[in-house]
Amino acid sequence: MNYAIIAAGDGSRLIQEGIKTSKPFIKLNGITLIDRLINIFCKNNAASISIIVNEKMIDVYRYLYTLQLPVPINIIVKSTPSSLHSFFELGIFLKQEKFCLTTIDTIFEENDFITFIREFEKNAFFVDGMMAVTDYIDDEKPLYISINEKTFEINNFSNNPCSRYISGGIYCLTPYAIKILNNCVKIKISHMRNYQQQLITNGLKLKAYPFNKIFDIDHADDIIKAENFLKTHKNISLPKIAGIKRNNWYSPGHISNDAAIFNLTFEYLKKKNCKVVVYSEDEFQNRSINADLIFTMARNPKSVRKLQELESTGKKVINSGYGIENCFRENITRLLLANCIPHPQSIIVPTNYFSFSDIKILGSHCWIKRGDFQSIQKEDVSYVHVGKIENIIQNYALRGILTVVINEHLQGDLVKFYGVDETNFFYWFYPNISHSKFGLEKINGKQKGIPFNYVFLKKICTYIARLLNIRIYGGDCVIDKNGIIRIIDFNDWPSFAPCRNEAVPYIAECIYKQLL
Repeated sequence: MNYAIIAAGDGSRLIQEGIKTSKPFIKLNGITLIDRLINIFCKNNAASISIIVNEKMIDVYRYLYTLQLPVPINIIVKSTPSSLHSFFELGIFLKQEKFCLTTIDTIFEENDFITFIREFEKNAFFVDGMMAVTDYIDDEKPLYISINEKTFEINNFSNNPCSRYISGGIYCLTPYAIKILNNCVKIKISHMRNYQQQLITNGLKLKAYPFNKIFDIDHADDIIKAENFLKTHKNISLPKIAGIKRNNWYSPGHISNDAAIFNLTFEYLKKKNCKVVVYSEDEFQNRSINADLIFTMARNPKSVRKLQELESTGKKVINSGYGIENCFRENITRLLLANCIPHPQSIIVPTNYFSFSDIKILGSHCWIKRGDFQSIQKEDVSYVHVGKIENIIQNYALRGILTVVINEHLQGDLVKFYGVDETNFFYWFYPNISHSKFGLEKINGKQKGIPFNYVFLKKICTYIARLLNIRIYGGDCVIDKNGIIRIIDFNDWPSFAPCRNEAVPYIAECIYKQLL
């Protein structure tokens, strides 16, 4: 969701009443209007924030340029004759995706706004727009909205009383509304209320969403009224999220890195207005969990089974317990081979019986890996000569491991990657000794930088993630001398160590979207 703020008005009535502060810098209970809106937008799945200020607001312009936000911010400095024209200037940033627009001084309950955005996200495919309305009338020239009382579809806009609701000045719209906006400016329509009527005239399907109360800060006494209102309604029902940490046993060589990505995700979700309770895997296994959603790095089979049980009752879980199980070595090997994913030749054999004739097709050297789940100690992945495989398999059998996966060894550049499905995040790199699980990456020697199709790699990984039913993932591939990509490993929720800070906002966004 893109967000936009019209902050180009000169606040003439406030100036006449002795308020000299630029309107975006007016404080309500110690927080400026501009910071209040930006914070709310960042909590509500913001992809970008665009703001227009007038040419006299040098202080606001400079402040906005110093902000370090987790999302892109676009700033326009231009004095315009009306809010419609300010909207027109912002349109360049809003014409590609659905967006939410409001003015700098619009006051509302944050809880109302959260549910408004969620409702629009759910219905964006079926409606062209959703507008905030209120039956609290504290406006010198209110714009009344006629609606269908059953469907809340908007029928008409009027300057005269025609229903209980008036426009609240918060608009969620799809890109087609920008085309109508451009035409309105072209034919010299100059007011937002006339533009809204043009949306109906052009056949757009708009729905009203009632807020408890919405009003603007037009006069000095509105500041006190707004402060009191926000104090009264500051308690918000926060979405409840449970976070399940990974047991250290399942983080070989990456205990601190796995903890870091989990903790940063936890902190980011709190900033997005979520109540997050963290559990260890042991606590999770032995407690009842009351949450709207679970995000988890757990890998213990007992934890995975409980996740699956919760999912079977309708609980939302990321990554899915079924997806985590799909990443267990034998399961993922079968799935990749069955779905023609570029992958080394592989065989799966029981540890109590195997045939050398099966193994010979893999070459003189191969990789042997435990089949039940991911590697948790060095001996779980071995690069061996085929003549030594029997001893290795016997050791697995003694450890109670029932199956092993044997992969052919591939020559070429080893590439590691991380991704977050349903977002734009995808990162790849050549591993080095500072980011190694057991030091096995050095077997192929120094990378040659063989050219390969990055876009194709991302497509393969997206396909695999959806095949396995995981959203937060990482893995490894080998690029051969011809640039051919073969996936050799794929994991649920790795450490993201080389790109942790860049990945966290996308991971949190992926999790938060599931609450909508």
